[in-house]
Amino acid sequence: MSSKVSGSHSPVWLLLLAISPAALLLAWQTAWTWPFFSDDSFISLRYAQRLLEGHGLTWTPGERVEGYSNLLWVLATAALGRIGFELVTAARLLGAACTLIAFACIASIAKPRSVAGTLRASIAPLLLAASAPLATWTLGGLEGPMVLLWLALGAARLIALGDASNPLPSPRVLHAAGLPFALLCLTRPDGPLWTAIPAIVLLLANLRAGIAVALRFASNFATLPILCTFAQLAFRILYYGDTVPNTAHVKVELSMPSLLAGIDYNGAALLAMFGIWVPALLGTVLAFRSRRFAVAALSASLLAWLLYLAAVGGDHFPGYRLWHGALAPLAALASLGIEQLAKMRLGNLLVPVLACVAIPASLALTRTDRLSTFALGETWEWDGKIIGNTLRRAFAEGQPRIAVDAAGAVPFFAKLPALDLLGLCDRTIALSPPPTFVERALANSGRQLLQGHMHGNGRYVMDEAPDLLLFANPPCLPLAVFASGLDFESDPRWRDDYRCVVIETGPQPYELGGEHSLQIPLWVRIHGRAGASPHPSLLSVPAYLLGAYQQPQAFRFSYDPPPKGSSRDLDLTKAYLWFTNERVQLVAAVPALDGTLLLELRAAKPVAIQLTMETGRWHITGDQHVPIDFALVGDAVTPAFPDFIVTGNKPAKVTLTATPRSTATLPIRLRTVSLQRLDK
Repeated sequence: MSSKVSGSHSPVWLLLLAISPAALLLAWQTAWTWPFFSDDSFISLRYAQRLLEGHGLTWTPGERVEGYSNLLWVLATAALGRIGFELVTAARLLGAACTLIAFACIASIAKPRSVAGTLRASIAPLLLAASAPLATWTLGGLEGPMVLLWLALGAARLIALGDASNPLPSPRVLHAAGLPFALLCLTRPDGPLWTAIPAIVLLLANLRAGIAVALRFASNFATLPILCTFAQLAFRILYYGDTVPNTAHVKVELSMPSLLAGIDYNGAALLAMFGIWVPALLGTVLAFRSRRFAVAALSASLLAWLLYLAAVGGDHFPGYRLWHGALAPLAALASLGIEQLAKMRLGNLLVPVLACVAIPASLALTRTDRLSTFALGETWEWDGKIIGNTLRRAFAEGQPRIAVDAAGAVPFFAKLPALDLLGLCDRTIALSPPPTFVERALANSGRQLLQGHMHGNGRYVMDEAPDLLLFANPPCLPLAVFASGLDFESDPRWRDDYRCVVIETGPQPYELGGEHSLQIPLWVRIHGRAGASPHPSLLSVPAYLLGAYQQPQAFRFSYDPPPKGSSRDLDLTKAYLWFTNERVQLVAAVPALDGTLLLELRAAKPVAIQLTMETGRWHITGDQHVPIDFALVGDAVTPAFPDFIVTGNKPAKVTLTATPRSTATLPIRLRTVSLQRLDK
């Protein structure tokens, strides 16, 4: 019985057989990087989340800003969420499905119709599965797998277009070839680049039929991508009031340092993916004569993509995220090379040798490359889940606005109004140039900050008056580290209006297994939605504000020399001691069973908070039966026990103190301190 299968197309069962080894290898690879899920993935999920909740494609209430650069991915994830999938699970399922279908598209290029042909067809998908981008990003939550799918399908269509017996393909065939690239244009804003290069190659390849015919062929191929590109551009202008995604304002820095960083990025990626680009190069050489159009279109597109990556400075994410765009054309070229190699005299020996060298080489490089292994230690997003859930339970009713450096996991799980301090989801910060002290520091040090981490606008943030602030990546740092925070450190509104409360979460379910406890340094605006209520006759003060930390001055020690005679170093030492020693022994904010934050007093020492209060007679009460004495202290305060009188012609700054009684059993937990104005 013959092992060959007749027909012009490969049977589905042979394609499934061809991709099975790659699917198994991919499962092993993704288990290695589990549970990596990028913080930027949560930004996309927040857009999907709010879309499902009826708030449109927005990241937060207020001005609409396009803080994503993967529209079709966001919509597809939302569609899975609409039918009942939890959104993180939806993104992971979508990534796995796109990758497996991409394997089938690449395997179909080899047209497996026999056992030997199926084995050869399995090699290119295996090269993909062994690569760093697939190990990291198949389940990493961003659009890379969808990009891989459209380019794999597009590469297969381009190869079929070059193989067509009719040298003058019909408009229908050309539209079908352009469809994957149209979907790519909706998936990423740089998708049109992948359309332009094949269209140009198609134009040049058909000039012999006349310029009019060649232009018609190229335009038929590009029609759907152009329509999708302009449709999204029109949507962007009408809905967001911008011509490019907001992320472009933040991340794209066209400069010589950026170019050098991009060249380094491509060089490192070429080394890490040696196992796939060498077979692709072999395919380019061996298949050029017989597959000239396909090889030219794919290799020219690859070159254009690498030049683009170099120009925009590459990427800082683990696993060479943006090389997802290069993998499908590389695998397609490798498949063409394997096909030609199999036809050579020693092909039955050379093909297995190539596979046995290239696939283990890719695996070895993936498992040892610095940027590939970086994903193994990036688990802080799951700390962000604990923080977000803690804040959601604590503040769901008041809906305070939270400002964050890391705009993904925390806002997604917190479901609170938010302000992105790095500007990915905030147009004002995105359009603000890096503060001068950042540029000066970078020039002096010779360093370059990560893309998307240089912009900031401290005055704007203070004008917006966020109710809560978190600095740096979860579990977060107590002091500012990025441009916006460093820029508003010297603003009096920051020092006067904000206090740092450290939340001790206690054991919480953790994505890595078991339970995990966090200490969260959360800055709270005293008279904001999470602080003291502003009612003129009743001031309700969350007890967790008592004993909170106040920053005495700017700590921009990394950027500017301290002013002459400054006590900054001493104050910084005091801050360190408060956060690591004094505060731990004295106070903490702890969640109650209902999620409300309580003050936990651990020592028989007074704690205090400065408030702005209207003049008049005030009566202070705490939670019922809590053994604590309260008092108001200040130049404008006259004791009139058990009440206190605030004097003057305008609201005064006074200090509310709470002191555990000597008979109290510690620790004491307190929810609220109420100040009732009696003369109103």
